Parts: sequence; C-alpha cells; structure tokens
Amino acid sequence: MNNFLKVALFSLFIIGVYTVYSVMIIPPITPEEPPKEEAAAMPVTVDELVALGEQVYNGKGACALCHSPVAGRAPLLEKAAAVAEARLREKGYNGKATDAEEYLYESLVAPSAFVVPGFGASGTNDTISPMPGVKDPAIGLSETEIKAVIAYLQQIAGVEVTVKLDGGNAIQEASGR
Repeated sequence: MNNFLKVALFSLFIIGVYTVYSVMIIPPITPEEPPKEEAAAMPVTVDELVALGEQVYNGKGACALCHSPVAGRAPLLEKAAAVAEARLREKGYNGKATDAEEYLYESLVAPSAFVVPGFGASGTNDTISPMPGVKDPAIGLSETEIKAVIAYLQQIAGVEVTVKLDGGNAIQEASGR
C-alpha cells in the first residue's frame, strides 16, 4: 500500500506541474480574425467571367481538391462541358436539365442528379454523389460564382461560353468591343 500511495502522489505531482506549466508558461493562443471575403466585381466580359470562374474553381469552390489527376477522387472536369449533352441522355441521369449549361449548373448545385459511374459514394451503386452542393454552407457559392465556374468549365473544354449575366444580359465577347 505504501508504494501505491507514493506512485499516486508522484502522478498527482507530475499532473500539477504540467498544469501549472501549461497555464503559466506556455503563451495562450489567440485566434486571428477570419479573413474577410472580398466582393468580386460583377464581370461584364467573357474574359472576366472566365477569370472569376478559374479563381473560384481553384480557391473558394475548392473544386481542384477532388477534381484533379493527383486527387483522383472525382472525375476530371476538363471535358465536362463538352460531354454535358451526352450525359443528359445517359441511363442514370435523374435531373431536370434540358441543355448543357443547365446540366453543368445542376451538377454543381444538385450533384446526385447524375453521378459519373465509378465516382459515387461508397455503397450507393453510383446513385449518390459524395460532392456537396456548391450552394450548401460548406462551400457557399453565389449565383455569380456558380455561373463563372460554368463559364470556366466551358472555356477549358473548348466549347462556346453560353453563360448569361443576372437579368438575362448577354456577356460581352471582349472588353474592347
């Protein structure tokens, strides 16, 4: 019993020393203010829209975390806009889109409308996408940012950029025109 008491007291002493050390000696961590989200200027040209789309794709949208050759967790998107029309006619398509642009929009906001075979959530037989909707709080893209990503996907696929600004205004082809 005497040894048990010595071990218990020694353990309490060590715990006490560590507690005093961690409270008194180690400086406290004070978190910084979260970064403020910059308000992006409303794009007026195709080039500005595509540039915003690329910025969102690689930044806030975090698309490149999964949709890259290195990650391999999701299909590559370089040809997504080019194959969008064909995806509308595939067997597993459950969405409401009628054209390629609507399909891309739907793929971003409701990713389970069509899951590319082999990329569904485990155990769902490719019926549920592991990707969160980009409007969900986890990503939280605005309508302008979503349209910009679609324009970026159309450009990298080599198809015509068909995205319109809010209110249906067509985007100008180039800044100087």
